[in-house]
Amino acid sequence: MKIEIAICTWNRARLLKQTLESIAVASIPEEDSKRVIVVNNNSTDDTVNVVRSFESRLSIKIVDEPRQGHCFSRNCAIQNARGDLLLWTDDDVVVGENWILAYSKAAKANTDEVFWGGPIIPVFEAGKPKWISDNWGKLSGCFAARDLGDQSLLFDKATLPYGANFAIRTQVQKQFSFSEDLGRNKRSVLGEDELQMLGRVLAAGEKGSWVPSAKLDHIIDRPRTTPGYVQRYFIGQGRALASRGQQWHEDIDDLRREARHEHRMYRAKRLFAKSDVWVSHLLRGALARGQALQLAGLDSAKS
Repeated sequence: MKIEIAICTWNRARLLKQTLESIAVASIPEEDSKRVIVVNNNSTDDTVNVVRSFESRLSIKIVDEPRQGHCFSRNCAIQNARGDLLLWTDDDVVVGENWILAYSKAAKANTDEVFWGGPIIPVFEAGKPKWISDNWGKLSGCFAARDLGDQSLLFDKATLPYGANFAIRTQVQKQFSFSEDLGRNKRSVLGEDELQMLGRVLAAGEKGSWVPSAKLDHIIDRPRTTPGYVQRYFIGQGRALASRGQQWHEDIDDLRREARHEHRMYRAKRLFAKSDVWVSHLLRGALARGQALQLAGLDSAKS
C-alpha cells in the first residue's frame, strides 16, 4: 500500500519540525511505502528549510499554495496525492510510533470502509492554564481534543473524526474536495471543513470507523492558551452555525446586540467572578458575533 501523509502549513516551522521528526521514525509495514506532502501556504518563516532538512530521511514533497486558506491547501494536497491511502494531520502534532501502522491495518482489514479516524490528545507546552482546565467541557473543541473510546465503532454524523487525525482512501478523497468557503484563513477560524466533507462521504453511502490505536499528540503552544484565541475559535464556530442556517436570530442587529452585551459581561465578570461564569459570556458573545459576521458577509479578521 502506498501511504501518503498530507500536512498543510503556515508559519509554524518550529512545530512542523517536531511533526516531521515523529513521522520519520513512525513504523510502517514492510510491504508499504510512505510519502509526505507538505503544502506551504505562503509561509514567511523557515518552513522550506525545515522540510528540506528531512529529504534524506523521508520521501517528502513540498508544494506551494498561493491562495491563503486551509481548504485551498487541503485541496492542493488532494491534487498532488498519488497513493492508495491519504493520512491527514496538522503541522503541530507528534504522531505515535504505530500511527501509520494502525491506519494501514484498518484499511487492509476493512475493505468495505473508506475512511478512519483516531484519538487527538492535546499537550500544552507551557502547561494547561487553570481557567482552561476548569472549563474543559466547554473548551476542549478549541484544542481539537477527540477521544471516542477504546473500542472500534462505525462513524455517524455525530462521531466523525477531526481534521488533525484521519485517513481516507485516496480515490475516494479525490471525489470529495473540501469546501473552500470553510476552514482557517490567517486569523479567521471558520472550522468544520473536514466534518462537512466527511458528512458528504457518509451521505454518499460510504462507511468509516474509529481506530483507537491511531493516536497522536496535538501540541498547544502558549499563544493558543489565551482568551483571545478562544474567542477567535468560537467566532468561527458562530460563522459555521450561520453558514448552516442555524443562527440564533434572523435579524443581524439582534445578533450584534447580543454579542456586545455578552462581551461587556465577560469583561466585567472576569474581574471578580469564577472562570466558568466569564468563560460562558466570552463564548456566547463570540458565537453571536460570528453569526452576525457570517450573515453580513464580513471577514472576522478585519471586523
